Amino acid sequence: MRVNGLSIAALICAVLIPPFGILMGHIAWSQCRREQRPGAGLALAAMIVGYTVLLVVCGLPIIYFA
Repeated sequence: MRVNGLSIAALICAVLIPPFGILMGHIAWSQCRREQRPGAGLALAAMIVGYTVLLVVCGLPIIYFA
């Protein structure tokens, strides 16, 4: 079986555009679980990376200017 392409795209977007990567990761994760396709791990990684990058990008200016 082939890996869900949305999982790969979600991981790439999670680094470049975190909100889109998070959204795509959630969608890909549910598709992989529902259809029993490989790629759920990539989708989970995309969500973790996306949330982490978003937290860093939003948190650093708050810490810097506080």
